[in-house]
Amino acid sequence: MTTKHETMTEEGTCPRCGEKDLWREDADVGVGIIYGPWGCPHCGWSESEEYDLKFGGGVQDNGSYLDPYGGLLPAGNPIAKMLSMEARK
Repeated sequence: MTTKHETMTEEGTCPRCGEKDLWREDADVGVGIIYGPWGCPHCGWSESEEYDLKFGGGVQDNGSYLDPYGGLLPAGNPIAKMLSMEARK
């Protein structure tokens, strides 16, 4: 059985755990604002399946960490190292 990626049906509410405090990155590029995917700090759900901790995000094979918001912490980053150690337990 394949797991299906949940999509947000109520803006600002995580479809997986019901958390109301979702967050996303944004960047003002001078002519507009570019928004990243919504993500949940509680369960790791992401609006983008490739960043969702259940599907493609989280600790990567090379030791880097891909967060639910589309950010990548390189393998040498102390937080990525800690998360990589936790994932091996």
